[in-house]
Amino acid sequence: MKQYPKLIFLLLACIAIGYSACIKSANINNKGNTSTVSTKVVSSNVVMNLKQILYGEYGSFNIADGANMPDNMNQSHKGRLKVQSTHQPDCDFKIDTAFQFALDLSDTAKFSIWNKIKYNVQCTAGSLSGISVYDSLYVTITSNDYIVLTKSGETLNMKLLTPGNKDSQLSMTGSMNVYTNLQAKTTAEKTGIFSYNYSFNSLIIDPTKEGDIISGSANFATKGSGADGTWDYKGTIQFLGNHRVKIVINGTSYTYDLQTGLAV
Repeated sequence: MKQYPKLIFLLLACIAIGYSACIKSANINNKGNTSTVSTKVVSSNVVMNLKQILYGEYGSFNIADGANMPDNMNQSHKGRLKVQSTHQPDCDFKIDTAFQFALDLSDTAKFSIWNKIKYNVQCTAGSLSGISVYDSLYVTITSNDYIVLTKSGETLNMKLLTPGNKDSQLSMTGSMNVYTNLQAKTTAEKTGIFSYNYSFNSLIIDPTKEGDIISGSANFATKGSGADGTWDYKGTIQFLGNHRVKIVINGTSYTYDLQTGLAV
C-alpha cells in the first residue's frame, strides 16, 4: 500500500466527487432549461472540480509547479515507466509515454489505471520560455458498493512572462475535461453520470503564490444525471486573484475560494 499513496487518494477522490455530485439537488425554474439541480449546487461542483484538476489532485499536472518539473510525473511500475524528476529541465526536454497497471486493494476493491503523458520544455534563444502538457488519465474502480469509471484529460500551453526565470508568472491557455460514470451495485445507493469541460483563456499564474491564478477567464459546460436530478449548463469563470473565482451560470454569479472550494 505504501507504494501507491497517490493512487489511493485518487480512488477516494473519484468516489467522493462522483457521490457528492449526485446527491445534491434542488428544484429550480429556469426557462428553456429542464435541469432539476440548481445553479448554486452546480457552481459548487464546478469549483471543486476545478480545484482538483488544476492542482493535480486527480494525479495529473499541477499548475502550481510552474516551470519546475512536476514530481508527480516521476512514476515507476515494474519497469514500464521510468522518468527521472528534475527541477532544472533542459531546453527541449520531452516526455512522451504511457503506462497501465491494475491493483487489488482488497478482496473486493480493485483499481486499474491507464495514463498517457506528454510534456515538452520550450526555449527561446537558449532560455526557458514555455511548457506544453498533454495528460490523459483513465481509471476504473470496483468496490463493495460501486463500479466507477473516470476519464480526465488536459491540453495546456504555458508561456513564461519572463523567459529564463523559473519563478516567472505564466500565461496559460488550453482545455481540460472530466467524465465520470458511477454505477451502484445495489438499488439503495446513488448512481450518476456526469461530465465537465473547460476552455481556458489567457490565465496568468503566479507559481510563487501556490499557483494563484491572478487573472484570466474560462468557459465551461457541464451536464449530468443521478438519482436526485439532472443538469445541463454552460457558464463562465472569472479568476480574481487571491485564489478566488467568480462563476456565472444563467446570469447568476457565485464567488468561491479555489483553495478550499467554499463560497466567499
